[in-house]
Amino acid sequence: MITEPIKGFLPLFRSWFDTAAMAEKVGVSGSPDNLLAELDLGPMVEAEPRLLNHTPVSAAEAACMLEVVRQNMVDAGRSDGLDLRALTAVQRWLADHSTGEADDQPVERLLRQAQV
Repeated sequence: MITEPIKGFLPLFRSWFDTAAMAEKVGVSGSPDNLLAELDLGPMVEAEPRLLNHTPVSAAEAACMLEVVRQNMVDAGRSDGLDLRALTAVQRWLADHSTGEADDQPVERLLRQAQV
């Protein structure tokens, strides 16, 4: 398990999150009618293991890791176990640092607070 925080975790997550949102919005698929089907998701795919192997050091990072896991679960999860590893890291962090905050858009709120 990685115990060192990633420098620039939140900017890396912001890039991943924005790319995922864009892919969902344009409906990236194998359809020949979709002109944006060639959207290069390579950098997003490469960033994901770094995000999931991270050990959170803040509520913002924990919430961001959960967002990656949530989106993976929509797609039936990862076969390499990184989703489970990320959930374990977040659970451990939350057990140590309970915040007690609630919001309809927690990831967006935390990113705005972090001013990424």
